[in-house]
Amino acid sequence: MNVSLRQLRAFLATVESGSFTRAAHRLHLSQSAVSMIIRQLEIELGLDLFSREKKRLILTDMGHQLEPIARRMMDELDLIASRASEIRQLQSGSLRMAVPEIMACTLMPPILTAFNNTHPSISIKLHDTTLNNIPLEVARGAVELGIGPERSSDPGVERIFLCSVPICLVCAKSHHAAQRDSVRWSELRNEKWIYYPSTFGKQIQAALGQLDRSRLPEDATVVERLTTALALAGQGGGVTIAPRYADALQKDFQVRIIPLVEPQISSALYVYKRHGRALSPPAFKILELFSKESRLTGDIASGVSD
Repeated sequence: MNVSLRQLRAFLATVESGSFTRAAHRLHLSQSAVSMIIRQLEIELGLDLFSREKKRLILTDMGHQLEPIARRMMDELDLIASRASEIRQLQSGSLRMAVPEIMACTLMPPILTAFNNTHPSISIKLHDTTLNNIPLEVARGAVELGIGPERSSDPGVERIFLCSVPICLVCAKSHHAAQRDSVRWSELRNEKWIYYPSTFGKQIQAALGQLDRSRLPEDATVVERLTTALALAGQGGGVTIAPRYADALQKDFQVRIIPLVEPQISSALYVYKRHGRALSPPAFKILELFSKESRLTGDIASGVSD
């Protein structure tokens, strides 16, 4: 059986108006078109819905049984349309997203606050997680989207370039470069390094290569997390690097975060989402706010945020 919404609308309009002519006027159709639609519905059901008596339409038993069912279906359709409109206009809905831990406590709070101020009815669940876990969260459907650096992912996960984030020097407030506006890599030739290979290993190695170093010095301290590296740097245990948005942590860790130049290096951030699935209106709005965050380079991919 293949009953269409068009047929149900014509049926209810005919019931309410009492004639094909008045139903046709309501539906902006011809009388013959409405009559044909009703006849198609009757053929589909295998039963008459109206009896034609002295130019009057009278509901049959089947017509009486169909009427409340058709009304419920149309009410539910109207509810779906209304809910879809609310979601499009960001009046309701939800968003689940995954971001790295440092981003979650530095870059995301002002973005989420701005979003909540303008769209208070949208529920947001933020997964602050490890870098490697971001595409995994998307793959298993725990979140709609993730934001993070390049990582291998499931074939069902699509990775789209979002923006580039400048990489800066991190040093103690007592460090001789702490009051500088920028620092050249060549000035770091003899520094003791705090190294966390899971995050910016490639960037550090590339920059060190320009200092005639093919590898880190033997006295480098190797840690697993950026927060540990920041804490060590704040205690004068060496220098490290961090994305520019980590500058919100300068006071907490007693460090200075200073732009690095010659060469200036950056880390690419990507949006991770399920392949072939369009992002929801709340997701697009969050990415729009993300693109306006001043601590990014502003090099936002138009295909993601537009």
